[in-house]
This record gives sequence, C-alpha cells and structure tokens, in this order.
Amino acid sequence: MESALRQEGLEERKLVPKRPKVWSLPEGDIIRFFSPHAYRRPWGFVYSGSIGVEIPSLRQWLQQHKLGDEVGIFHTCFVGYLIINEDILGEFMVEHDKPVPSDLWAGLLKDRLEKIPTTLDGLVAVYQRNKEELGWLAHPYDRQAWEFLIKWLKDPDPSLHVPRMLPNGQIISRQLRNLS
Repeated sequence: MESALRQEGLEERKLVPKRPKVWSLPEGDIIRFFSPHAYRRPWGFVYSGSIGVEIPSLRQWLQQHKLGDEVGIFHTCFVGYLIINEDILGEFMVEHDKPVPSDLWAGLLKDRLEKIPTTLDGLVAVYQRNKEELGWLAHPYDRQAWEFLIKWLKDPDPSLHVPRMLPNGQIISRQLRNLS
C-alpha cells in the first residue's frame, strides 16, 4: 500500500509529535491527509483509517497560546473522519490469499483527498456555501471545530477558548467554571 500511495503522489509525514505518520497530498494552506489503520481479520485483511484536514497556521497558534489540554478538540488535527463511513472507501477488504488491489485503493483515496480545497480560504468558503461538498469532514459533530475556525480567522485572540470534549463525548465550546 505504501508504494501505491507514493505512486499516487502522496507523501508520508508527521503532523503532530507522538502521533503516527500520515499520507498527504502536497499542501497549500492546509494539509489534506489519510491516516491508515490496517488490520487482519480471521477471514482476511481490512484497510481502513481516517481522512482529515490539518491547518498549520491554526496548529502554530495553538502551540504558541494553548498548553496541554487547552488544545481541546484539536489534539490530533482540525477535522477528520473514519473512511469506514463512506460507501466506497469503507469497502477496502480482501479475503486471505486474494490480491490486495492497492493501486485501486490508493487512487480512490487520492481522488477523495483531491476533492478537499487546497487553501484555507477555499475550505471555509466551501463550508459556508455548501457543507455537503466536504462530506464527512463537515459532519454536524464537527460543527464546534468549524465555528471555532471561523471565529479564529476573524480574530485570533489568544484568549479564545478552544472547544473540548467531555468524558461522555459531548463537545462544549464554552469554558466551564470550577464549581468546587
């Protein structure tokens, strides 16, 4: 798979320290990437993972102004989703002793990544104009991330509170006060 991804023009790179490498297309203002997760099953092989977007300017701002848990929901990337959710990309499975169609899979992944705008302005414009063009990257669950990005682009004030996830999976955009 690695050579097929390389042949399609994807590059292996590290997005965040202490996290696995991802495969990305050469970027503009944003990084469009695929983070693979391959595993064997008793019946065969499954190639899964996530497609995501990282915004280097946002990551740099977070590193300068937010420490540790203050990076909130952006601890790995801006937004991402598991490819198992997509009709075509979720079908990367092969039975034992069958050839892995790595060229086909790599091509499909590249096609999906190429649908994501290459610039931050283009990404936000598509989100504001027609979220559906972004597919799972604009899922309602990620609404807080998008709202934060738009607010941050208007005014990157270091006092902005980054949304965070509670242990139950709920994402909150306001800062909770310690009630003790």
